[in-house]
Amino acid sequence: MSSFDVLIPELSQLQWLAHGLIFAVNALLFAFAKPLLGIVEYGREGDSKVRILRYLNVLVMVLQLLDLLLLSFSPAYQHYFIKAGGTVMALYASLLLYSISSFVLLKKFGLEKELDEKTLFVETYSSRLVDIVLLILIVISTIYALIVIWGANSLLETTGIFGIIAAFLAFTSSVWAPDIISGLIILNTQMLEDGDVVVVDGYSDEYIINKVSFIYIILYDIRNNHRTLVRNSRFVQSKIDNLSRIASTDGVRRKLVYQIGYPRFEGNSEQRLEALLQFKNRIEKLFQRAFESACEDTDIKINRNKPFESSLTNTGNYALEYSVWFYLQRIPNSKITATIRRHLMGTIYRVNEAIYTASVGEGIDLSTPDLASVTLHSTEDARPGEGAS
Repeated sequence: MSSFDVLIPELSQLQWLAHGLIFAVNALLFAFAKPLLGIVEYGREGDSKVRILRYLNVLVMVLQLLDLLLLSFSPAYQHYFIKAGGTVMALYASLLLYSISSFVLLKKFGLEKELDEKTLFVETYSSRLVDIVLLILIVISTIYALIVIWGANSLLETTGIFGIIAAFLAFTSSVWAPDIISGLIILNTQMLEDGDVVVVDGYSDEYIINKVSFIYIILYDIRNNHRTLVRNSRFVQSKIDNLSRIASTDGVRRKLVYQIGYPRFEGNSEQRLEALLQFKNRIEKLFQRAFESACEDTDIKINRNKPFESSLTNTGNYALEYSVWFYLQRIPNSKITATIRRHLMGTIYRVNEAIYTASVGEGIDLSTPDLASVTLHSTEDARPGEGAS
């Protein structure tokens, strides 16, 4: 008998077949983990899951080799490594089953939406509810499988593992339950979906909704180009303006304010009123000219069927305040911050530039005049020893 034969344990043909089958299945799963998960997962999240699954495959094969090695030296060995391998395989099967089932259920109960010229499925209230039920069933099944693998049937008693889990969930429900319920509220309203542009009360920046998960919501900051994470319960407590869901077909309404100096009117009453009328006509012509210029620029995303609306909104001490309102085109369905930034901020800046250009053409100064109060003192008011200034 060679030294190599000593390392081979004495197993029946059925036992060797079972070990060989486990090796073959893990080798196949290791090789096809990426194409298998590539169907349901994309991007970095999918790549990380592929690495996790492959690590689990390698771990199972290593544990099985250790189990065979220890069995060859000690026939009374209790197969702890193979049980650990079974535990890993149970977790592996749970993760893979949940990923595939979630994708299938999302296609069945989710909402089909066009984002960045791609057809995607986004979460809805129904898909999230089914996903929660699926998660609970998989977790319970996995726990039961682990109990069977390790032969710990006593844990199935009412005071066992399930009782401990139930108590743990009851005591921690105040932490996770509000976020899950708030997430369901967000999805049930059908007012906030992936790709929508929103403004949250208390924050000046605009955000794109990237993902509504069980506990939190991920937002893209359009102005600063970074990601923001907010808990679902905190998100729904604020007033949320959805710029992607307009109240009418006119589009999102925006306003620019300009300070124009008071014109000087001379002559009698009729002459002054005539001069005022001419001044108003110049102001109207200014904004009409700016609107025509904006319509010719394809980079300005305004509603070309709605001319600029202007009005004298304030008569202050320094200048006349004129407000100009215009309507944006429908915000595109996109999660790319640069696209939304060009549509929102870029349009506002270009409209402002068009109005300034038109003011130069009309000879109207948009700078706010500064008024200075000058007091003249006589020489008699000067202090002794000081001359008049």
